[in-house]
Amino acid sequence: MEHEGVCGAVLTERLEKAISIAREVGAFVLEHVHSIRHIEAKSSPIDVVTEVDKEAQARIVEELHRFFPEDTIWGEESGEPLEDFSHTWVIDPIDGTSNYIHGLPFYAVSIAYFLGGTPVLGVLYAPALQELFWALRGEGAFLNGKRIAVSQTTLLHEAIVVTGFPHTRRRFEVLAPIYGYILGECQALRSFGSAALGLAYVACGRCEGYLQLGVSFYDVAAGVCLVEEAGGVVRELSGRPWSYVSRSLCASNGHIDLTAIVRQVLPEEVVATLR
Repeated sequence: MEHEGVCGAVLTERLEKAISIAREVGAFVLEHVHSIRHIEAKSSPIDVVTEVDKEAQARIVEELHRFFPEDTIWGEESGEPLEDFSHTWVIDPIDGTSNYIHGLPFYAVSIAYFLGGTPVLGVLYAPALQELFWALRGEGAFLNGKRIAVSQTTLLHEAIVVTGFPHTRRRFEVLAPIYGYILGECQALRSFGSAALGLAYVACGRCEGYLQLGVSFYDVAAGVCLVEEAGGVVRELSGRPWSYVSRSLCASNGHIDLTAIVRQVLPEEVVATLR
């Protein structure tokens, strides 16, 4: 296994360290779940960050810099994204901060490693659930040490579809017809409040699909690697290939094509804007 001239041993070393860091930071996050003192709004009053997010990111960055000083590191709390994501760590210290603040268990530490703009390594640790997901490009995806795979469900009425509800009214109105269609056709439509875990649940076969408009790539970087290594498919809502610059995401088990539903339900001119 080799990616961009990087041998498998180098990636395996990074995977092992990412797993160790995710566990350590996850334990810190869980320890402080009932002692949050300060909450700040970021892009909107419902897009929030706590002092625990900031400290968790600082700990991840410190450890990655210590072991891999030549690598670039970018995190949710880092500001504007980079233009080049090669040999780059992408981290989200707590994906699902609102859940974390309210004591809900659906949040995770997310760490991904990019080569050539593609996530080749993904680690997700949900400390409140004691679930560790990881994937390495070409080596498969795993949950608590056991190999996982997407479900074999082919029928929408037997499927659970997950979404991340948009933070803006405009984006919600764009997706409302899709939500209406899916609610009438699938077994259930769910939102866990964590894109990372939503994708992880597709990867391990608990759910069949995930869709979101207005996605932040640091939320989904590790999850994309998980889904693809578990045998699933990740696209933009329009059906175009997903990349780190995409602002929409549609993941599935590969047997149910949610992008086809998007193209069926929405006008062509709207679909064309769903990047």
